[in-house]
Amino acid sequence: MDGWIEELWLVAIVEDVPEDEVRRWWNSKETEFLDGLAESAPGFRLGTILTTVDEPQLGSPTHRVFDLMFLRGTCPEDFHPDATAPYVLPLLDADLRSALLAAFSPRADDHPLMEAAPLSGLTGFLDKHEGARLTTQSRTEAVRVSLPVRPS
Repeated sequence: MDGWIEELWLVAIVEDVPEDEVRRWWNSKETEFLDGLAESAPGFRLGTILTTVDEPQLGSPTHRVFDLMFLRGTCPEDFHPDATAPYVLPLLDADLRSALLAAFSPRADDHPLMEAAPLSGLTGFLDKHEGARLTTQSRTEAVRVSLPVRPS
């Protein structure tokens, strides 16, 4: 079985970003302005994320943070009833901080190929960037890997 592994970063954006750029970002479209901001923004390397076609989603702290940020960015009304935009870069407040730390905490069933940074590193990053808008970003190209086939 094949998969793709890449590094995932959490980045803190302090600049204002037009709504159409945010929408395009979450829809995986070209976003020259936001891409540039994310590249130069302060970032924290969460770890690696492994994607496969044949397997259900594999668990890891990095994958859970990716999922959380995508959900918060594309369904803001589920977390802030007064949200007016359909797509956002989630604001780092106490609620998001708590959710990120819970998602990034290791679990017994985490996949061993997906390494994660220490939880204390994420805590420090969040402390420094309270009030910023957050998103995830892969700063490297995905690399194809062969995975052992699990017995049925």
